Amino acid sequence: MKINPFKESNLNDLQQNLSKFLSDRYETFSEKISAKWAAFLAKGREKITIMFVPHSEKKIVNFHVSIFFIATFIGCITLTIIVTSIFIVKHSSTIKEISILKSYGTNSKQQIETYKNEINNLYTVFQTFMPEITSLYSLTPDSKVDFLGAVGGVPNQEPAEGEPQKPSSEELIQEIERELKTTKEFMANIKNFLKHRKKIIENTPSIWPSKGYIVSRYGQRSSPYTFRPEFHKGIDIETFPGMEIVSTAPGVVEGINWDSTLGLTVTIRHKYGFITSYSHCQRVSVETGQQVSKGEVIGYVGKTGKTTKYVCYYQIKIGTDFVNPVPYLNRIIQ
Repeated sequence: MKINPFKESNLNDLQQNLSKFLSDRYETFSEKISAKWAAFLAKGREKITIMFVPHSEKKIVNFHVSIFFIATFIGCITLTIIVTSIFIVKHSSTIKEISILKSYGTNSKQQIETYKNEINNLYTVFQTFMPEITSLYSLTPDSKVDFLGAVGGVPNQEPAEGEPQKPSSEELIQEIERELKTTKEFMANIKNFLKHRKKIIENTPSIWPSKGYIVSRYGQRSSPYTFRPEFHKGIDIETFPGMEIVSTAPGVVEGINWDSTLGLTVTIRHKYGFITSYSHCQRVSVETGQQVSKGEVIGYVGKTGKTTKYVCYYQIKIGTDFVNPVPYLNRIIQ
């Protein structure tokens, strides 16, 4: 006969059967645990006799101890050994860390001494460098500073009697910082001055117009034709026929002229009032009004006009006055 769990009578029977089954199982399990615990206690209370038998004829000593006592004693000994081992390992590790910290401390002292020496060297170099900055700044317009060293700051303490007081590393660093701040503005002025001077140099005739040798210099000389004294307003650079002639500064071609004495001549006007001319050319490679750059080829060496050699007759004028071109050849204007 099948049981219908949805009927109330059958459900009560199922619950009673399940409760009885669990109760029987619990009682069986509880009895087993109680039996094992009783056996364990009985075994632990058993006495063990420990005898100490001397070599002489003295009385034998007997000790009667339970297994519980022996187990407890062994457990205490084991725990003590474990705890002691842990403390020993920790102590060894602490000693090692202390040794490492000591070595770090020694290294730190050495590094501090090294830093102090480097700071002193830096201060010495900076003090040597300051006069150079002062000298450089004195070249700028409207400079009225005799020395750029910083002023102010906290004065050093009074030195002990008979013993000079040396500034500390911190004081040296503070002094260097003050002096760097003081010179920052002046260095900016120097930078602007050099930038302006660079523009002047770039637009100043400062290179050779042609490769060769100077055979006739600027100034008084005897004319090679009349042998009379005359003033030579430029320089003659002798070279090979057809050698390139270049512009000695950026500018604009002002004119290309033919003269019975100077031959084919190119004239270039530059910034800041400079005018250069290149005579006795064989031919030219530019046109009037053309913008040329420094080093650009403008013509070629020839023997046109009144000359007996292949030369480039080179002249420089500032405004309306001729000047000696030699100081301008590959030199920076002072």
